[in-house]
Amino acid sequence: MAQDSQDIESIFDFFYLDNPKIKSFYAQLNGLGALNSLKNTSQISDSRKLEATAGLPPVAGGKMASDHTANTASESVYDGLPTMPREMINRLDELGFIHRELSPSMLGNLVLYEGRLGITDIGVAKELLNPALNFHIKDLMSDNKTKKEGVALKSIQKDMIDFFKGLPFSLEAKLLVDDGSIDEDTGIPYAHEVWMTLNRDEVVGSPHDLNFKHGEFLAGKWYVLGVLDALPHDEFKFNTKESEIREGISTLIKLMKELVGRPETSFGITPIAIFRVLKPRAA
Repeated sequence: MAQDSQDIESIFDFFYLDNPKIKSFYAQLNGLGALNSLKNTSQISDSRKLEATAGLPPVAGGKMASDHTANTASESVYDGLPTMPREMINRLDELGFIHRELSPSMLGNLVLYEGRLGITDIGVAKELLNPALNFHIKDLMSDNKTKKEGVALKSIQKDMIDFFKGLPFSLEAKLLVDDGSIDEDTGIPYAHEVWMTLNRDEVVGSPHDLNFKHGEFLAGKWYVLGVLDALPHDEFKFNTKESEIREGISTLIKLMKELVGRPETSFGITPIAIFRVLKPRAA
């Protein structure tokens, strides 16, 4: 594809794309709408000069010439949707909409962070929870020192399973963003945690084997573009007329957040795109 040869410094390998938001942002940037297709039309002209001897007396012999032009046109239609995410990111960055600072002042802004990406497939974990608990309970009850703990866990096993099966999301993710400091004793760098949930339908490729391949964290450096919409220790309280139903719902919501939701020490983000950057080999 000689006509497409150009200096490409990197390619984005997208893992997650919130396509409705990407289309919305793209439409607002160009004022026209989202792309459905791209059309490339090229035209090649071939001009030739034709000469013929005129039927004149030898003394006045000569040639007559005429120009002949042939036009060849070609048209190629491309799927325009894959071009939108990177174009949108580049244009938003050019206009100054993308921030890279991780701080409370960025609440409500479009941000781009890089770090170590961790994903937990709760959908798979929910299906494996019951047999995993059975193994764990048998292990606890086989030792007299932990038998009482096993009995207690057995008594709430059904409630735990019912609770986890009712969770509304299936993919939990977190990005660990290096804060620039290191633990002097262990040498492990400190990091801020940015917590999020993912829509399984927006994952590019199959998410089912993620934890089997990578464990909890994916290898390499990943980027998350999204809206920062939750801060550490931002528990909000207000006074309202109390009732048993309201109090029960509030307690349930608090319990859900504490058990399987965003940790109190973490930032929260609504992701729009998650990707890694692929580089060409060095010249």
